[in-house]
Amino acid sequence: MTHIPKGANTPVPAGLLRVAVCRHKVAGTPSVDVSALLLDAAGKVRGDADLVFRDRPAHPSGAVRHVGTGDSETQLAEWLELDLPRMEPAVQRVLIAASCAGGAFGAVPGLAAQTVAPDGTVLVHYEVTDASTETAFVLGEFYRRDGRWKFRAVGQGYDSGLAGLATDFGIVAARPASPRGPVPNTGVSKVAGPPPGALPGPGAAREPGAMPEPGATRQPGVTRQPARAAAEPAGPAPAAKTATASAASTASAASPASASPASASTASAASTASAASPARKSSPTRLGEDFRPWTRSGRGERVVSVKLPAGPVIVEGRHDGEGLFCVDTLDDDKQPDRLVLNSARPRFRGRGLATVPADRRLRLRVQFHGDWEIAVRPLSAARALRTGEEATGSGPEVLRYDGPAADLRARFDGGRNSELFCVHSHEPDRLNDLYDYKLLVNELGRVDKTAPLPRGPLLVTVTNGEGDWRLQATPIPVRDSSAAPADGVYKGRRDTTVTLVNPRPGHPALLEYEIDNADDRGHEVVLLDEYGDSDGEWMNGSRHGERGSHVMFAAGQAQRTLQIRRAGKWRLRLLPIEEAPLLKGPVEGTGSALLRYQGPPTLLRLGRTTEEAGYLVAHALNHPRGQRTLIADTDTRRRPVVGPVWVDPEGSCFVRVQAGDGVGWRVEPVPLDEVPVIGGGTKRVTGRGFGVVRHTGPETEMLLTHDYDMLSDLIHLFELDENLFPVRHIGRSRGRHRLPNGFLQIRGFGEWGLEQRR
Repeated sequence: MTHIPKGANTPVPAGLLRVAVCRHKVAGTPSVDVSALLLDAAGKVRGDADLVFRDRPAHPSGAVRHVGTGDSETQLAEWLELDLPRMEPAVQRVLIAASCAGGAFGAVPGLAAQTVAPDGTVLVHYEVTDASTETAFVLGEFYRRDGRWKFRAVGQGYDSGLAGLATDFGIVAARPASPRGPVPNTGVSKVAGPPPGALPGPGAAREPGAMPEPGATRQPGVTRQPARAAAEPAGPAPAAKTATASAASTASAASPASASPASASTASAASTASAASPARKSSPTRLGEDFRPWTRSGRGERVVSVKLPAGPVIVEGRHDGEGLFCVDTLDDDKQPDRLVLNSARPRFRGRGLATVPADRRLRLRVQFHGDWEIAVRPLSAARALRTGEEATGSGPEVLRYDGPAADLRARFDGGRNSELFCVHSHEPDRLNDLYDYKLLVNELGRVDKTAPLPRGPLLVTVTNGEGDWRLQATPIPVRDSSAAPADGVYKGRRDTTVTLVNPRPGHPALLEYEIDNADDRGHEVVLLDEYGDSDGEWMNGSRHGERGSHVMFAAGQAQRTLQIRRAGKWRLRLLPIEEAPLLKGPVEGTGSALLRYQGPPTLLRLGRTTEEAGYLVAHALNHPRGQRTLIADTDTRRRPVVGPVWVDPEGSCFVRVQAGDGVGWRVEPVPLDEVPVIGGGTKRVTGRGFGVVRHTGPETEMLLTHDYDMLSDLIHLFELDENLFPVRHIGRSRGRHRLPNGFLQIRGFGEWGLEQRR
C-alpha cells in the first residue's frame, strides 16, 4: 500500500478499480456524500451524465459507478467503481469529490480516500489532515499521462459548498434536466472486497442525499450551465451487451394493444397524425385524472406526441427484439427532459412515469432499432400492491399502494450481471415533481431487504430491475408488552430472535446474560431495528465471554430485538439498573460487567489481574443519549492504562468492562490532577499505551512520537471537552500536530512522547 501526501501522485493499474472515501464512525459527526466527475481536456463536464452519485449511480459508458456504502465497527465508507479501460477517450480526468451536510469537513474524523484493486489489495491511501471549514472537497483525481493512468491527492476544499465546487467544473446546483438513468450493466463483474480490517465493503446504500448543500434535505442532482447545454448530445446513452435471466412479461392491469408492430412508414404517419387526441377525462381519481389509453407502434427512432390532461401518467413500452430500448420525454426545445424507460433486456415489457405539461403536448422520443409499441395510460391503470400479497415482475413497473404503513420486503435475483435494483415511493400531493420521491431500495446484485413503506395511497415504482423481483407489503407488527415475562427472564436454545420489553420505558436496565457457545467461533448477538435490519453486532463470545452483564435500553427504548447466533443454551435476565454495582473506588471482577458511576468526569485506570491474555477494554455509556465512547484498551497486555470517563451532566453514566472468559481485571477512578501536564516549564511528556495528557499553555504545535513495531503509525490523538468527551479527532499518526489547551487523549499501544516545538 502506498501512502501519499497532498499534492503527490502515483501510477495506478489501468484496470477495474474501487475507490473508497472513508471516515471514522463517530456519533454526531456530519454526513458525507461522495461523487465522481468525468472531465474533458478543458476540465469541464460534458453533460449531466458526467456526474455520478447516489441518485445517478452509473455513467452511460459503464466506466464509473456508485456501488453503495459500507459500515464496520469503526469506519464508514462510500464506494465508487472505475473501469479505466472503458473510459471514453474524451474523458481526461475523473475527480473524486465529496460534500458535507450538517457541518464542515473539519469535524469529519479520519477522512481519507483509498484505491483498491480487484483482489482487495489497497493500492493508494491518501488521508486529509488539513480540513477545517470546508463543506465540499475534491479528495483526488485519476488522470491520463503518456498513455497511463495516475492518481493525484488533490485535497482542495470549498467553503462555498457544493455550488462553489460545481462552478469550477461547469455545473450548477439545480434540479436535473434529464438524468440519463442507469443504463444496463455493461459487463462489469463484482470485484472482491478489501482485505479484512482494511475498510468496510460496500453494502446497502443509506437513503440518498444526492450531493446536497450542507443543511439541505435533498438535492436531486446538478445540471449544466446554460452556455454548455446546447452542446449536449441528444442521442441515446451508449450501451454494451446485457441480458437477463428472465424473459417473462410484466403483468399489468391494462395491457397494450396486441396488434403486431407497424412498419416504419406507419409509425411515421402515426407521429404526424397525433393531433387526433384521445377521449378526454371521464372521472378524476385520487392519484390523477382518468382518460382513454393511447397507443402507438413503430420501428427505429421516432418522436410521437399526444394531447392529454396535465399531470403524471404511466408510459408502457414493449418490444420482442434485442438491443437498447429508450423512451425520453422532450422539453419545449425538443431536447431530452426525463428518461422514462431504458433497457437492453430482450422481449422487454416495462412501465415508467412521465408528466404531461400543462401548456403543450406530451412528446416522447422512442429509440430502438426494431419494432416497438408504447402506450400512455392514466395512473388508475397502475398494478395494485396489496397488503400481504406478493407482486412479481421483471424490469421497470408502476404499482399503487392503498394500505397502512407497512414493511416492504424487496427481493431481486440480481439479473445476469449484478444489475442495479431501485424502488421509489411517490406521495399523491408530490406527483407533479417526479424527482420528489423517497428511495426505498438502491442496491446492486442480489437483494433481500426490508424497507419502511409509508401509508397509502401512493405509487411504488421499480425504476431499475433487469431481472426478476418480488415485492410484498406486510403490516408493521404491534408487539404486546404484556407478553414480557413477569420475572424478566428470557431463555431458549440455539439460534433465535427475541424481543426484550423494557419494564420501565424511558429508563435503562441491567441485562445479565448466560450464553453457551455452540462452536469454537463463539456466540454472536446482533441488534435489530424495528424493520428487522441489523444495527450491528452487539456482543460476541470472544470479547464479552459467555457470562456477564450489559446495559439494555441505553436510550430508554421501550423494547429492543436481539438476534442470537451460534449459541447453545441461553438465558437473559432484565433487572433494575440500580442493581449494577456502584463504582466509587477500586473494583475487581472477571469477565464482562456493567458498573454505575455517579460523580463528575474522571479518569479511570484499567488493569489485568490474571495471566489470561484475552481481550480487555472499557467503555463509558451515557443515558439518556445512549452514546458510547472508548475509555481504554489494554491490547491484551498487563500494563495498566488510563482513559477518560465521559459524564453527561444531564444523564447517568455507566462503565462497561468487556473481557473474555477467565480474564480478571481491576478498575479504579483516578483524580484529574494526577494526569501528566505539558506546558509552562514542562516541554515533553511520555507514556505507554492509552493515556491522558493535559496541555496548560496556548494552542501550539507539538511533535507526537510513537514506537510500536509494525503499527508505529497507528496512534490516535483526541481533544476532550469539559465532560471528557472526545469532541475532535486531531490525528492518527506520528508527526507534528497543532494542539489546543485542555485535556487530550492518546490511543496507542506502544511507547509515545509529546514534545513542544517552536
